[in-house]
Parts: sequence; C-alpha cells; structure tokens
Amino acid sequence: MKRTTPSMITVGLVPLLVVACAQPADEDTFIGTGPTGSTPSGPVVSDDPAGVADRAVMDVTAYWGQTYPEVYGSEFVPVAGFYPYGPDTALPPCGSPPPRYEEIAENAFYCPDADIIAWDEVALMPKLNEEFGAFTVAIVIAHEFGHAIQDRFVTFDRTVDLELQADCFAGAWTARVAAGDSESFDPGDIDLDRTVTGMIAIRDQPGTSPDDPFAHGSGFDRIAAFQDGYENDAQKCEEYADENVDRRTAEIPFDSTEFETGGDFPLDDGPAAPDGEGLLTRLERDLNNFYDRLFDELGSEFVPVDDLVMADPATDSIQCGGGTLSGADLDRVAVYCEDENVAVLDRLGLVEDLNREIGDFAVASEVARLWALAAQIQLGVADGDQAQLQADCLTGRWAAWTFPTDDGGQRTSESGELIMSAGDLDEGIQGVIFTEAVDGDQSVFDRTTALRTGFFGGFRECEEYGPLG
Repeated sequence: MKRTTPSMITVGLVPLLVVACAQPADEDTFIGTGPTGSTPSGPVVSDDPAGVADRAVMDVTAYWGQTYPEVYGSEFVPVAGFYPYGPDTALPPCGSPPPRYEEIAENAFYCPDADIIAWDEVALMPKLNEEFGAFTVAIVIAHEFGHAIQDRFVTFDRTVDLELQADCFAGAWTARVAAGDSESFDPGDIDLDRTVTGMIAIRDQPGTSPDDPFAHGSGFDRIAAFQDGYENDAQKCEEYADENVDRRTAEIPFDSTEFETGGDFPLDDGPAAPDGEGLLTRLERDLNNFYDRLFDELGSEFVPVDDLVMADPATDSIQCGGGTLSGADLDRVAVYCEDENVAVLDRLGLVEDLNREIGDFAVASEVARLWALAAQIQLGVADGDQAQLQADCLTGRWAAWTFPTDDGGQRTSESGELIMSAGDLDEGIQGVIFTEAVDGDQSVFDRTTALRTGFFGGFRECEEYGPLG
C-alpha cells in the first residue's frame, strides 16, 4: 500500500515455458492461527495423489463429454493423452525435442501440438496434496482441461484471460461435484477453503502486468474466476474469451518505488514513512473519509471512529463496552468498542504477525473490517444473519476505493488517500485465511466471495447480505 503516485515501470518477464500453468509464486502462502488462537482445519490429504489425478482425468473427461455440446454446440473430442512425469521418467512428447525436466519441474500444462495434458507427479502434485488438500490436485487437472477446451474451440485472447477462463471452467466442474453428480468424487471430497489457499499459492508473482504474455492472474483474480464458474456454469465461463475485450483484473505492475520495497508501507509514524505519517495513521483518516462518503450516498451521516488503538496484552488495559480488556483478553483481539467508539487490535500477536507474515494490506483489511462493523452499528444492521459477510463486502468496497487507475500515465485512486500496491488484494485474502477463526459460521470461500462482491460491485451489492438501512 502507498500514498504517492509515481509512474510505472516495465517488469521483467520470468522465463517460463509458455504452456506452464501451475508454477507457484516464490514466497510461501501463510497459513496461521486465527485471533482466538485456534488452528484452521487442515486440508483433506490423500495417501495417493496420483490416484486422485487419475480419477480427476476420468471425471473431467465425462463432464466435458456432456457439457461441451451444451456450451459450444458440437461433440467433445477426448484429449489424446495424459502424461504424469518426474525427474526419472520419460518426458511428455511435447515439442521437438521435448522439454528438459528442469524446464517443467513442479508444473502442469496442456500441450496443444500433441493434444496432451501433463503434470509433475513427483514434485508438484504431492506438494499440493500435502499443503492444500487432495482436491487441489483435481483442480489442477480440471484447469488444464480448460486449455484443451480452448484448443478445440480455437480460442484466441490474452494469456491472462485464457488462464482465468480455465480457472472458471475448473470452478464449473467443481460445482458438478458439489451437486453430487460425479462418479469419481463426492461433495465431501471438496475442501473449498483450501482450494482458495492453493490458488493464491500458484498465482502470478506480485507486480506482474496483466498484459505479460506469461500472466495467469493474481490470487484474487484466480479465485474470482473459479468462484464465477462454481456459482454460475461453464456457459458463463465461455464469455471470458473475447479477443476484442480485455477482462478487468486486479493485477497491478510495481512502480519504481514498490519494486524496491515490495509495496509495503511503514506501519508507524516516523522518519521511515513519507511525510512522517505511517499506514495506521493514514488508514484511520482514509476509512473515516470513505464511510463519510458512503453514508452521504445513503442519505445519512457517519460518526467517525475516534481512534485506532494498538494494544499490548502484556501491559495495557483497554476500556471496551463498559468493561476492561487486558492480558489474555487482548491476545490476538480485533474488536470495535461501540461505547468508546474505538477500534482495538493486538499489536504484537495480530498486527505484527499479519504485517510480517503476509504484508501491510492484510493489516489494512483487518482494520477496515472493524470500520465496517462500526458503520453497520450506526446503520442498525450489525445483528443481521450475514453481518460478517456484509462487513467483508464493505471491506472489498473500500479496497476498490484504493485501487489505482491509469489517468494520463499517473497512478491515481478512485477517491482515497491510500493507493493499493501490487499484491495487496492477495494479502487481504490471506488475512481472511489468517483470521478465519473469528467466526466459525462463515467459510473462507464465502468470505472471499463477499470481498469480491464489494470490490467489483458498488456498495449496494453488499445489500445481498442484508439491508444497509
């Protein structure tokens, strides 16, 4: 996240195979404990990831045998071959000569010349299975089938649009499994929360341009496309491919300053922060301004949150709701205190962890969620059945307020003082994963859907989760 708006620079290309799809980002995706200290449920791991891939091949083939005629009006031609490979196996017959293992290690891809789908069954699939669950292995196979579908319909478009279409197709197939219409998987096999985590892990490097010929989409983009297919169908995914229209993505190239810093903004006031003001000070002002404008559109008046309190459980006692929070009560806490009109967060156990392990926008999103709760209380809607999802939706809307647009070569935001940096939206989603223990009634999949609803829609879209007064 940043404040100033310097000009953009071109990001160097990563030398990957053009057909490569599952190349993970360099940094690890953080999976931690929520603010209550509980550990998120682990992924459903298979003792036979190779068998999961084989079952996915059979099931996705059957799915497209039925679905392709419905979407494209002609018979589906089965994929010619499937090639699991490793460092000590024969390599897929793609190209002449075929690629060296080092060029396709930890990858999965569709090769149009040979009409084959190939995947690294030694280094990629077991890792995905162990870290994100067995169903993520099946998602990778379904994604590569998406590229085979594109080849059959002779689809042309930007690389990132085609990759997102393949994610959308994978989501549409997953919905079929969730509906109980699969012969190889059942709804209990699906671990959507971990699928979301896995898609962040195999996103583009932060700072990648959507026009990069190797771009696959940010984690936010890939999750959005997958959920679009899951919630709608493959017919909806067909609309992704239009060589005359570039899809709106949330990928932002790094500018010259961000390339050095990774886009993170100092949390605290001091000489390291531009003009001496850190992210937390700017967040408080930016969020109050955002909700002031939102309430104005609602025909109401927002009472600004008085303070953003960074608490130390070891030393602090905070008045909140007529009581006192101290010690263990402040551990990993993120709470809005209505009577005192302040937002309180555990500085060391929550804020520092979010900032260190994920990044500044994970902190910003958690703070923004508390401002959303304050707004809901003022509007009298904080007790709704889906109030948490509405708060996530409003947080997504605030994120859109900070999203940069190109205006005469300069980076500007819609209205806010703060401007989002490359990778920030993915940090926000990882923050949701980190804090998923806040409310066990809502899944990460549901919460990221709400974030996406707010980001891509207007604030009125957040009324899907309840009225805003």
